[in-house]
Amino acid sequence: MSFAREKRLLLGALAFLAPLPLPFNEMVRWPFLLAYLAAVGWCLHRAWREEPRWLPTWGMNVLGLAYLPFFVFDVFALGRGRLVGPVLDLALFALAVKLFALRRERDKWQAALGVFFLFLAAMGTSVHPSIVLYLLAFAGLALFLLARFAYLHVLAGFGRHEPAGPRLPLRGFLALATVASAVLAIPLFATLPRLRAPYIVGRGAPPMGSTIEAAGFTEEVTLDSIGQIRESREVALRLQFERGVQPVEEMRFKAATHEIYDGGRWGRSPKAGELQRRRGVRFWLVPGEPIAWVEIWRQPMRSSSLPLPVETLVVEPTVSSALDVDRGGAVSLPYVPVETLYYKVGMAARPVDAASGPAPAAEDRTLDRGGVTPRIAELASRVMGEGPPAERIRRLEAHLTQQYAYTADFTGRGTDNPIEDFLFTYRSGQCEYFASAMVLMLRAEGVPARLVTGFLGGEYNVFEGYYIVRDANAHAWVEAYLPGAGWRAFDPTPPAGRPVASAEGAFAVVRQAYDFLLFRWDRYVLTFGLYDQLTIFRTLRSLWLEIKGLFDRPDAAAPCPPEAPEAPAEVPAPDAPGVEAPGAGELWPWLIAAAVLGAALALVWLRHRPPLTATAAYRALRRRLEREGARLPPSLAPLALRGEAARRHPEVAAPAARIVDLYLRESFGGMELSAPQREQLHAALRAVRRGVRDGRRGRRRAAPRKLRRPAA
Repeated sequence: MSFAREKRLLLGALAFLAPLPLPFNEMVRWPFLLAYLAAVGWCLHRAWREEPRWLPTWGMNVLGLAYLPFFVFDVFALGRGRLVGPVLDLALFALAVKLFALRRERDKWQAALGVFFLFLAAMGTSVHPSIVLYLLAFAGLALFLLARFAYLHVLAGFGRHEPAGPRLPLRGFLALATVASAVLAIPLFATLPRLRAPYIVGRGAPPMGSTIEAAGFTEEVTLDSIGQIRESREVALRLQFERGVQPVEEMRFKAATHEIYDGGRWGRSPKAGELQRRRGVRFWLVPGEPIAWVEIWRQPMRSSSLPLPVETLVVEPTVSSALDVDRGGAVSLPYVPVETLYYKVGMAARPVDAASGPAPAAEDRTLDRGGVTPRIAELASRVMGEGPPAERIRRLEAHLTQQYAYTADFTGRGTDNPIEDFLFTYRSGQCEYFASAMVLMLRAEGVPARLVTGFLGGEYNVFEGYYIVRDANAHAWVEAYLPGAGWRAFDPTPPAGRPVASAEGAFAVVRQAYDFLLFRWDRYVLTFGLYDQLTIFRTLRSLWLEIKGLFDRPDAAAPCPPEAPEAPAEVPAPDAPGVEAPGAGELWPWLIAAAVLGAALALVWLRHRPPLTATAAYRALRRRLEREGARLPPSLAPLALRGEAARRHPEVAAPAARIVDLYLRESFGGMELSAPQREQLHAALRAVRRGVRDGRRGRRRAAPRKLRRPAA
């Protein structure tokens, strides 16, 4: 086998593996990937047969020009203005073309760089634990490629053209290197600084992604939103109750409330304000003392909603500085999280009314009769009858629960008036139909009501003792206002249509084990942050002190003091002279290490920092004058800025004029500064700082001091 043939085969195999995770994250469409894999397979076939003719340079240029119109179409039509997907499509096309043009040695290294770019894209858009297997496979194959390339390069240096003779024992070395790299990556991952969002997260579809669609908790809800969410088995929430606390029999989580109905769509309740923060980082929905606490991990769901148990009194988030609440008492974040969110919730013994307030007026949105037809109003009056409000509402709830059936099959149904068709024609539907029908019928009878979306129920995971709430637990119910009692929840959906825990068995145990793995991945990889790192360092410090204490011996030469009567010992203050604060002597190694690390980082920054430009110096001059009290509008001309600097600080007139002059030459004259001119910029900036500082001190000394009034 020739050197060129072997290199083409190795590059083709690596190029075949590199983009495999991308379609699972919906970053690349399957037709594009399949076309790319077909092209790579054809290239491998040609390399195996050692075809003599390969694509010339002019052929690559022609193909590149031919792809440009499709790239524009991909950006604006297929990608809808998003660049990540079209750029990855372009990378796949460019790499496929390059594989057919590996004529020179440098062409192979250029193709290797393209493969590495696809690898980074696959790693940067994947958040599923299976990406670790992909990483190990790619790392092993890449190490083998690099080692083989180096081996072939050495042979070529000796005039060899075919690797004859015994082969190098690379299997053990490559396996050991791959495992060692993975093991070394664990402590580096745990200790190195990290960004808040270290992944370029795409839409994410199982099994490689973790982002889910939660249309039922966005600004608008249709009559099939919850049904669409229920089709997914992904985990939405994880809950862990404090020790000794058992959850209520029917766990219900409010995510959003909706008040305006318009032709089969519900609009979300408007924002009522922000929750009041008390006692540090705790937000209180209603006054009261919690009787139990639960920890919640919320998965990304493309919504700002913060699902909370209906018994919630207080919320303690870890990352949000503000929480919004709507008119229905549903809590939301001021942003849409793209990572797993952790928060603690303090609960009462029974559901609380987080939307408490005066009775809704006649023009309130919860009494809007949009969607109420005469037939719906007549049915509501006949079913609810007369009597106390609570009894009338219970009659309506029982009527819908007992006289209608749950179904997920809507084949052949019209959309002109779906609620009227549900009540009088089909008499079956999903939970959104039951809840919507009850809200409209209550409003027809003058009872304030609204639609609520969230989750109902959950299943217990025996591997760690937490509860799992899945997308399949999505549900819709009703909140109605009772005079004297406030807002109360009612659920007209039949029991057959309400979410229930999954059946027990071997498959359930396997799925719970998989959920446990995902939970650990989210907790210790995706959301592993600064506080976790500080905990690791504290643990290591405590371990070091314990080991150090094993070798510390008391001073045996010191004479034992004579026994004396016990007396109250005088404890010196920690900050008294000659008394060292507890633990101060143990901190100096860490301080020295931090100082050395800081000096090394400063040295690296000084050596690799970009050269000073006149534009940067001009902006620094503006900031310096603004800090000294000058009001400089953004439209102020450079020459006017120079005059303002000379007027306010005559001592810096010359260096400020030099900075402005170089700025005009660079920005408007198109001149690139020379090394001496950059030195002049540095000197001028130093002169400005020094002159402003000296002038400020001089003005302070010249200012008359205020006489203090003598004490009485």
